[in-house]
Amino acid sequence: MALAILLALYLPGGVLVRLTGRRSPAELLALAPLPSLALAGVDGIIFARVGLSWGWVSYLASAAIMALIIGLVGWSLPRLRGTGVGRRGGAALPPENGRAGSPSRPAGSGGGLPAGTGVKIRTGLPSPSGWLPALTGVLLAAVTTVMGLIHAVPSPEQVTQNYDTVFHYNVVGRILMTGQATSLHALPGIRDVYPVGFHEFAALGDLAFPSLPISAAVTCTWLVFAALVWPISMLFLVRRAVGARPATDLLAGGLSACCAGFPFLLLDWGTLYPMFAAQAILPVFLGLLWTWCRKDWRRPDRVLPSLAWVILACVAVSFAHFRVLLTGLLLAAPLVLVWLFQAGAALRRRSRRLFHWALAGLAALILAVGDIGGLIFARMYLRHNTRPISGHLNGGFTRPADSMAGAMARFLTGQPIDSAYNRLPVFWPLAVLLMVCLLAVLAEHREEGLILAASFLLLGFVFVACDGTHADWAKVVTALWYKDQRRLFAAWPIVAIPLICRGLTVLVRWGSGLAARGRVPGPGTVTSSTSAPAEKHGGNRTWRPGSWLAVLLALAFVLVCSFANPQLDAMEGAVGRAYAFAGPDADSPMLSRDEYLLLKRLDRHVAPGDEVLADPWNGSAFVMAMSRRVPYYAHLNTVWDQDHLYLARTFSQSPDDPRSCSILKDNNVRWYLDMQGPYMRDDPQHAPFAGLHPVPRAMQEVDRQGRAVLYRITSCGL
Repeated sequence: MALAILLALYLPGGVLVRLTGRRSPAELLALAPLPSLALAGVDGIIFARVGLSWGWVSYLASAAIMALIIGLVGWSLPRLRGTGVGRRGGAALPPENGRAGSPSRPAGSGGGLPAGTGVKIRTGLPSPSGWLPALTGVLLAAVTTVMGLIHAVPSPEQVTQNYDTVFHYNVVGRILMTGQATSLHALPGIRDVYPVGFHEFAALGDLAFPSLPISAAVTCTWLVFAALVWPISMLFLVRRAVGARPATDLLAGGLSACCAGFPFLLLDWGTLYPMFAAQAILPVFLGLLWTWCRKDWRRPDRVLPSLAWVILACVAVSFAHFRVLLTGLLLAAPLVLVWLFQAGAALRRRSRRLFHWALAGLAALILAVGDIGGLIFARMYLRHNTRPISGHLNGGFTRPADSMAGAMARFLTGQPIDSAYNRLPVFWPLAVLLMVCLLAVLAEHREEGLILAASFLLLGFVFVACDGTHADWAKVVTALWYKDQRRLFAAWPIVAIPLICRGLTVLVRWGSGLAARGRVPGPGTVTSSTSAPAEKHGGNRTWRPGSWLAVLLALAFVLVCSFANPQLDAMEGAVGRAYAFAGPDADSPMLSRDEYLLLKRLDRHVAPGDEVLADPWNGSAFVMAMSRRVPYYAHLNTVWDQDHLYLARTFSQSPDDPRSCSILKDNNVRWYLDMQGPYMRDDPQHAPFAGLHPVPRAMQEVDRQGRAVLYRITSCGL
């Protein structure tokens, strides 16, 4: 199943990326999920609007149409310009860095060596320096993630027994049962507007293997994003922000699977499947934005194509989970601010009049956004105020887990907490390395490094506001993330890993400079001042002994982080507890082994068109995930309509009154599933279901497993 999901995510998107002219395997793999997610999100909305079913056929047909359009545009544009077809076939979006496969050199540069230098250019297969460290890092991350999941979870068919899991499983189930995969109506009656990009690929995996439960499809989809998409995305970001070097290529992928609880953090908390999918591709968005803000905006031939990729990345992240885009904008704020100053200076040199108009427009935009935000704030909290700011964002997950000093320490050392608010161990080798690299970047005092440091510290400020205080100002600062510290801490690796890689390059450069002062250059020696920069290592460059040593040290460090990391072990233990069954006589967590087994065979009794009545807080809402049957209450909480509220409150007292019978018949509710008490007692959201119990005189037992019992409703003539 994971292979089918992998092909769905990478094959259509990879073809579309290739048609834009990119040939580098690293770029293809990093960019391919973007058009796939965007295409699935858009065509899901379109097909639902026109009344067509969404699935493999519609998804691949949409990809084929897009490929045809891109190919035709790429073929026709050069002819319309009268330039003929270039060697790339006239790609609609040319490779971002000029020549395909080269991350730094422009097309036609001949490798950057002037004619007559006497240097012989070798051709043939690329040197391992271009791909082996990067591949090693990604493979180590994949192995670490797969082994961690296998260690924590006995079977991919098991469910994460958390509040949000019910909703996400049922969204996938609705796509499978109705063929409607639109983010505008994700789960009608529960929540309409919600991004379903992750759920669409889980549905494709389930369609390829219909004999497996939905829970297996969701787990396999998570695994594809965690084991492949995430480390490849981090490699892409590090190469764009720091440069392509063998050692940092290895660190970028390798560290992505073993720092700050990632990639398991959001599997334990929530469980926030779509948010993790968006986090997994967010580094690609930041890498594309970095390239545009640092160089492509100055190049007339690249400014629009590069910006188009940034916009596509925004669309893809939004269809995975649009709130993660807010995290991306937070991390990108220092980069965009520097670009604004540079663009303003360039515009001022070109035309003072245009500069003044642009400055006025920017000021007007800022004032307009500020006014709108102020009006919304005043309406919610100041005018006719019945709920002051202190009355908002007071749920359990919004409460601070630390003092301000403790939150700062946790962020600087990359120490996560699990869903039970237990602190995981600090992995000191990584924490010390981060602090050393942060100090090195600040001491270097170069623009690129300072941008990375500013992003890290800005994220830290918002995180500390979440975790260190419950003051009103902190609620205002963190409201866009529901004052949920885990949503912000999940971005820690995205800024910490590039910062580590940048700091290491600074330290290595300083060390090389000190070593060079003690050497006298011999005949034919190329000094560091004339050698090509490390990020321009091409496919045919040979490795110097120092490069081999740096790669071996990086490999040793990643192996230690992956296989001798108490923080990673504790995170896997937390995930294992999220999947663990309740005891035979326990109500918490939601499912016991007996209840799980009954749910798996429920389809033997319940017809496909029937619905099942039950208290969703006792685990019965997993009916759709395990047996593809529809629960009448498809989530634990929402703004229930009158029929749902009436049946929950009155069925156990009067199961055969006319209104109850009408509701049962109109919705084809023929079954009642008793799985004992709720997994959380005394929760106010459970109040509507407090009186929902089986009624022996109105139903007949059909199947039993331990305490779990399936009844057929016999009242109302059913």
